[in-house]
Amino acid sequence: MAGLLRIVERDEGGRVHSSEHGNGNGGNVLQRRAPSNPLPAHVRLVDFAAKVFLPAGYPASVSPDYLRYAPTSPPPLPKFMPAYRYQIFNALQAFCSALAGLLSSRALLEVFGVGDANASATHALLLSVLQDFFGRVTTICAAYALGSALAPEAKTFRLLADVANDGAIVLDTLTPLLLAQLPGARVAALCLSGALRALCAIAAGGSKAALTMHFATPVKGTGDIGDLNAKDGSKETVLALLGMLAGSLLLPHLTTTWSTHAALFALVGLHLALNYVGIRGVIMRTLNRQRMTIAWDLYRESGDTEVAPPLEVARSERIITWSPGALRELRTDSVAGRCTVGSALSAVLGPSGAIPVPLLEQMRGERYVLWFDRASLVAPDVCAGQLHLHICLREGYASVDQFKAWAHAVEVGRMVLLQRRRTTPGLDPPPTPAELVLAAYRRVDERFAAFLRGMGDKGWNTAEAALLAGVPRALIVSLDASVTDDGDQGVVSEEARKDR
Repeated sequence: MAGLLRIVERDEGGRVHSSEHGNGNGGNVLQRRAPSNPLPAHVRLVDFAAKVFLPAGYPASVSPDYLRYAPTSPPPLPKFMPAYRYQIFNALQAFCSALAGLLSSRALLEVFGVGDANASATHALLLSVLQDFFGRVTTICAAYALGSALAPEAKTFRLLADVANDGAIVLDTLTPLLLAQLPGARVAALCLSGALRALCAIAAGGSKAALTMHFATPVKGTGDIGDLNAKDGSKETVLALLGMLAGSLLLPHLTTTWSTHAALFALVGLHLALNYVGIRGVIMRTLNRQRMTIAWDLYRESGDTEVAPPLEVARSERIITWSPGALRELRTDSVAGRCTVGSALSAVLGPSGAIPVPLLEQMRGERYVLWFDRASLVAPDVCAGQLHLHICLREGYASVDQFKAWAHAVEVGRMVLLQRRRTTPGLDPPPTPAELVLAAYRRVDERFAAFLRGMGDKGWNTAEAALLAGVPRALIVSLDASVTDDGDQGVVSEEARKDR
């Protein structure tokens, strides 16, 4: 056997390598020839660090925004984000948090009596128990109140978790000052800081799990969520060690109250800024209420021709929003009202909440019912007041039904804002609630199939919906709107349902 055998292979990260093998042992076997151009030492070191701290198969095994955003055809990036590098900003904010945490730990030791000859171990233990008690109670309450909203609004709660943690750090660091000025206030400060840390743990745990699921879902193929979690743990361990080393060098020089507080607020401010920038760089491909509102609004503004990719929607997404269910128009930044998903139809109906039968007949094939809140129907003109819609889901609903229902609600909001902007009010009679819902439904029904296909082509995950926080309050099993006991064929109301 003579000649060379050249082998070309691709590793787990998608990089192509080649090797040459020649004859050995008298020409009976092939053995690898010594490489003519071995990799430099710094390249091998970087490659080793990548294997230790990055998931196996990076970048093909994670979403594009895990470390750097590299789409096939990159659109222009936002001004506030020169590059989408979440993990880099996440590492920097963790380092700042570790330094600030050392300042608060030193302050807590002073509060618990370290260095005070009159302090007792029992008193320090009771303070610790009291702080832990408020933290555990907050954990239970926060899990009940926020648990179902953490995954749909992962970016918001990831930032709020750090806000709560920084609030606890600031309170702990200021406690010695309170001890000197207001001796009775230190107990309240310790209890509040314990509650904020517990709130941070709940918000960070749930939102981080949702973000990890996102990062472990590449555009093509599948990722390993276990390996990604393990590598993230390695990075956090290294950052904690570096933070402790840097803090050990910094703390001996922070001997005055002014220097301690100046360093604290500088670190906290930098920590929050890095968090905000990093979270802005996360490009979610699942649709929650805010992203679905933006996507449908951009689609309608384009003349029903262009579907926005995830990056374009991320540019318009608000990280801090007190009403994720707001029906907002991007062009004017106007809010028509809000919408609630998963409401019980029996709770929506009432003396003023009657639903016209023609509306139910038109939407008989849909697995949802869209109607107004009772308070929205009190005024004669439904477009004049603050809009509040409810989406009541039918049994057997799927993700596509949630998407269509929300697009229907957004379209109603667009029509309401258009009605409010009319320069000559009173020229035409205001539309009735049923006319608004029916007109919006016809518009959505004509365009939704093309919109959904376009969303899939742009890389959106249309198989999963993140619009509903938790589970619906009730599902409509059956809805018979044909006959009422009083002979009225026009409406279905709660009283009629009870009389049957």
